[in-house]
Amino acid sequence: MGAVVSLAQRDDVRRAARAIAESGRFVHGDPQKVRLVDADPERGAFLDALLISADPEASAPHEVEPFGPVATVLAYRDTGHAADLLARGRGSLAASLVGDDLTWTTAVVRQTAPWHGRLHLLDSVTMTQTTGHGSPLPALRHGGPGRAGGGSEMAGIRGVVDLMQRTALQASPRLLDSLRAAHPGPPAPSA
Repeated sequence: MGAVVSLAQRDDVRRAARAIAESGRFVHGDPQKVRLVDADPERGAFLDALLISADPEASAPHEVEPFGPVATVLAYRDTGHAADLLARGRGSLAASLVGDDLTWTTAVVRQTAPWHGRLHLLDSVTMTQTTGHGSPLPALRHGGPGRAGGGSEMAGIRGVVDLMQRTALQASPRLLDSLRAAHPGPPAPSA
């Protein structure tokens, strides 16, 4: 994974990961162990990738942010429960939704867009062409509401429209057409 910015950040990430894992368990990795080649784990700010399975109803997975190579998996019962869990985080830079069910994807987009700077929508058409979750692209908004930077990480005109609700959708033409059909919006101005 490489190093985080400092030994202090490494220690913060370790503390945050352990706090989240209190409501679940580490599925992959150990915050205290790092596999290195020709480097000193005590002098470098290195961390292995960590994957945590946590209780979705616990507060830590929604309130603690380990700013490092840590991912948390939360099980959900249905679309409404998934949307509720995403909202409990009070905003994020990006969220990825993966699936070919247009009805499900459309419902999740409508319920979760206000909580994310960008929704990365993946289906069987786009899976092989993805830029990756959270990749900051200059033409797309990068940042979200709440604790996620306020939506102006890319500066420029993005910072001017902070008070407007908008969400960039990255998806296949088929999925975008389905979303447009479900919510057509205002008519285009006539010439």
